Amino acid sequence: MPIVSKYSTAQIEKLVNQLLDVLHADNATTELSLMCLGNAISHVVNSSVPAAQRADVVKHFNQALTDAINSKAN
Repeated sequence: MPIVSKYSTAQIEKLVNQLLDVLHADNATTELSLMCLGNAISHVVNSSVPAAQRADVVKHFNQALTDAINSKAN
């Protein structure tokens, strides 16, 4: 059963494109891009998620990322 987001596709795509535009404008390599995005994710989790829930949120995020990568390979 697909997960229904409370955010519109347009809203998500706009933010993703803005993030990618910044990385592209700075000619960031794949490695640097991943490092920066990882640092941003860590910051969001550490500053916005209660400590007791962080491990669970990161576990679900990791699973969603894994699922997204696996679905692109098929």
